Amino acid sequence: MATTRRTETRRNRSPRLRVLPPTESRLVRLPRVRSAKKRIESGYYDREDVRDRLADAVLDVILQD
Repeated sequence: MATTRRTETRRNRSPRLRVLPPTESRLVRLPRVRSAKKRIESGYYDREDVRDRLADAVLDVILQD
């Protein structure tokens, strides 16, 4: 009976999430985040040429995954 109870408990339990260490390319570098925030605040990304390059870079990252 103990085996049946254990099996039922496992079925009802949600699957465990695996926490993986970030790969080198996925590592968030805080100095880069700070400098990006400063560029956003200064309006750097409001230029058309910068928006185009930014959109291209984001699409490249999305398509790689």
